[in-house]
Amino acid sequence: MLSSVKGFLRFAGGRLVLLVLASALIFSCMALLPGDPAEVILGVDAQPETLAALHHKMGLDQPFAVQYVQWLGRLFQGNFGESYSYNVPVWQLLSERLQLSAPLAGLALVLAVALGVPLGGLAAIKRGSSADIVLMGGIQLTKAVPDFWLGMVLTGFFALTLHWLPAGGFAGWESGPWPAFKSLLLPAVALALPQAAVLARYTRSAVIAVLEEPFVLTARAHGLSEPAVLLRHVLPRSLPPVLAVLSLQIPLLLSGTIIVENVFNLKGTGALLLDAVNQRDVPVVQICVLLIVALVIFEKGLSERVENRLNPRAHSDKEGQGV
Repeated sequence: MLSSVKGFLRFAGGRLVLLVLASALIFSCMALLPGDPAEVILGVDAQPETLAALHHKMGLDQPFAVQYVQWLGRLFQGNFGESYSYNVPVWQLLSERLQLSAPLAGLALVLAVALGVPLGGLAAIKRGSSADIVLMGGIQLTKAVPDFWLGMVLTGFFALTLHWLPAGGFAGWESGPWPAFKSLLLPAVALALPQAAVLARYTRSAVIAVLEEPFVLTARAHGLSEPAVLLRHVLPRSLPPVLAVLSLQIPLLLSGTIIVENVFNLKGTGALLLDAVNQRDVPVVQICVLLIVALVIFEKGLSERVENRLNPRAHSDKEGQGV
């Protein structure tokens, strides 16, 4: 029990240090951008004394290190600042937009896993056959297609031709789960298909590598059926490298929402971040980027812990090598 608590504290402490370092980098990059945030609020025709007063109110007349420490202190207090463009707290904007972006990213992730892992496993089992060639050809083609182009193709076919799904916009959760789900389905598929293609490719390689292990021949020699061999022995040992690839795909999935949300006219965090960059809404950009970095840092740490649980032998080998 004590070792578990210590392990959790090391995990949380290490991620918190990384997050603080990331916050310093984000704050520095935003401070180095050309332009004056006070001019964005007051306009270029503002009087110098008015600009000076706003600089003082926003703390922009303080040294850079003091500005960063004050900003970091406000973050730890739960104060994320106020948007220059919308004149509302940044967290209020984020909480509204996350109601769309979080289900979209979650649905895309589920679809990517549900499509990629079975297709990769099937291609591995049928390797060298015509089915394997067709599957891998389709996987390579899907992998090469950009998210935005795939989104436009899906919209043209399923929305404008078949009229099965809406072409864009979000119906809102207040209209019911099914209309909201239909609004998110096409953008989620556009996000998921390229990631599913990558996942299928690596799943195929992982399953083939396990199928060549001696214990698979031993299991077959003991009279186990092929489905039992695959489900009980092959797939569990194929999961660690697949999870490692999946953890690398999640940042791509988060960045892909920025493009896909604009293609489908969805007002989520991706669209909010893009608008904030165009309008130089510094507090919104800082918090959006920091949120993405925080998700990636903690997701990567959790995936490593899960991978170590699934493959403890590799973990012990790393510890023995001092990794």
